[in-house]
Amino acid sequence: MRLLCGLLAYLTTPVQQRLAFNGPMSMRIGWSTFQQLEQPTVYFGQSPHAMFRSASSQSSTTYPTSRTWSNTVTLTMLKPYTTYYYKIVSTNSTIGSFKTARAAGDHTPFTMAGVVDMGVFGPDGLSTRQMSYTGKAIVNSLNPGDHTTIQALVATASQYEFILHPGDFAYADAWLSELNLGYINGTQAQGPQIYEGLLEQFFDQLATLSGSKAYMVTAGNHESNCLNGKSPGEASCPIGQTNFTGFINRYAELMPETPSTILGHRPRLDTGLEGAHMKARAAAASTSGAVSPFWYSFDYGMTHYLMFDTETDFGNGIIAPDEAGGGADSDGPFGSYMNQQIDFIEKDLAAVDRSVTPWVFAAGHRPWYVDSGACTTCQEAFEPLLIKHGVDVVYFGHVHNMQRLGPLANNTKDPRGYNNPSAPVYLVNGAAGHFEGLDLMTTPDQLPSYGIEWANNGTLYGYNLFKFLDRSHLEIQFVSSKDGDVLNSVTLFKKH
Repeated sequence: MRLLCGLLAYLTTPVQQRLAFNGPMSMRIGWSTFQQLEQPTVYFGQSPHAMFRSASSQSSTTYPTSRTWSNTVTLTMLKPYTTYYYKIVSTNSTIGSFKTARAAGDHTPFTMAGVVDMGVFGPDGLSTRQMSYTGKAIVNSLNPGDHTTIQALVATASQYEFILHPGDFAYADAWLSELNLGYINGTQAQGPQIYEGLLEQFFDQLATLSGSKAYMVTAGNHESNCLNGKSPGEASCPIGQTNFTGFINRYAELMPETPSTILGHRPRLDTGLEGAHMKARAAAASTSGAVSPFWYSFDYGMTHYLMFDTETDFGNGIIAPDEAGGGADSDGPFGSYMNQQIDFIEKDLAAVDRSVTPWVFAAGHRPWYVDSGACTTCQEAFEPLLIKHGVDVVYFGHVHNMQRLGPLANNTKDPRGYNNPSAPVYLVNGAAGHFEGLDLMTTPDQLPSYGIEWANNGTLYGYNLFKFLDRSHLEIQFVSSKDGDVLNSVTLFKKH
């Protein structure tokens, strides 16, 4: 009996904890368990000794290849920018804490961390182990004593208030490459289990961050399927490991703009492709047109954030990279009609009140301003709207190094530089670290005509800090993960 009780407790032990803002007076808490929960419940309060309030849901979902169930609960009637303590109801849970969002219009200075393209750290991913990887220009192992990006962000958690991660998590779709190189043990027939194991390992590692800080996300190409861009391709992936299913399962109900009243009744078991479509299309019923976790927006203090999807749903007949005919896979669409994402962005940005949120910050995955491999269809789909509505900063990853491109519009540098430019400032930082290492930039003679203002050319892993100093000044830092050194810093002035 004791063994049975221990097993049951293990099955409901919360793992992979994740938090997201749902406005300044609400927070969403997600976690995974190895067993379905009939009523996921969280106790919370402003003291770890007085967690007398509770919130529950019936949101406990899985998909065919997953070993875990994703659970989500929404906490409401909270105070803005206030520390709360929480305990997920389970025999083996511990007390965690978080701070709610600043209310829109709060112009107190704050700092946000940005990270993109981050995978498993340790023996099954990026580590001190040195091994060549066919097809990559360069692979950078860690040196003994180096902090990983997750470790660096944990160690400096007091320096920023939340984290933005626009795409590429875990790199579980590199399982076959890792298997062939001897990074991991197993057989190709065990691929579905290896893939899910890598996802579990990554989100367990990430929980040291995402369980205590709001962690706002959108999709990248490596969430799409079990063999993104690699032979034998998506067609060989089982149901449950295609069409962003794992990403949707963890994040669709966690990110803002998908309340349970919109999702409505749905099966307790998502069935891969159909389940993913059902969840995302149900979310599209939102009056805002948001379909999180792919595209949505939120406010934090003096800043309005737009998260957009560079993988699917470009609208206006433009084929997105991860859609059928896009050259990568055959995923999406997730909107209920062709132009839903574009219409959402237009409506969302047009509604921004600059007296309340003077800064507008947009984040997606694939860059169109970058040293090489620009996503020209992304530019065609999104750039006109970002220029039209005066977006201040656009943040990307996808390319595995750090690049500061500067203020650009229609492939032309803004002559005012960082002194009140009318064009958005573009940044690329896909250097958080993962199994595939870093990328070398193209040779100087092949750089785009607009040039690169600053870059770390595939030698260091890192992240960004965005310091919103006041309604007119934003300091942008590129930070080395291994030692916390600020590699590059620039201050943007905008006369809002």
